[in-house]
Amino acid sequence: MLNAILVGHIGADAELKSSNGNEFVTLRVANTDKWTSGDGQTHETTTWVDCVISGKPKVFEYLKKGQLVYISGSVTLRVYSSAKDRCMKAGMTVNVQRIELLGGKSDDVPSVLYTEDGQVEVKTRKCFAGEPNIDANGRPHARVLVSKSGVRFGQDEMGWITPIQNES
Repeated sequence: MLNAILVGHIGADAELKSSNGNEFVTLRVANTDKWTSGDGQTHETTTWVDCVISGKPKVFEYLKKGQLVYISGSVTLRVYSSAKDRCMKAGMTVNVQRIELLGGKSDDVPSVLYTEDGQVEVKTRKCFAGEPNIDANGRPHARVLVSKSGVRFGQDEMGWITPIQNES
């Protein structure tokens, strides 16, 4: 099995799709490398990777354009003829087994969380895992944190952050 680890920005909001009664999410992740050649000229190249997630992940609502993500999963490579310029092209799709949110421009995925009394600032890893309202081991969160806008997040003993959904 060929596996990959990607760190990049989502190019457009993720899409929830369905085929033969099975839900899945598609998104594209880009990474741009920049370098300066020996003659002092700056160059850059952007690599795009298609990603597919089986089912609807708990972090679906956070998979927005510009969101920085860490993705790992198995890789499928393909060769195809481009209808646009009639050239042979190659592409890569990652069947996502793990996704972590690493940063964003909005408070949806905050870079700083606070204790509920607002006294202590906690810099987050911005990683989301597990089910809402429980940690990755099925236990209640070890610690509840709050964003500037009042959104509640749980943190487990390992430091993983999970959005807390309505607690009724």
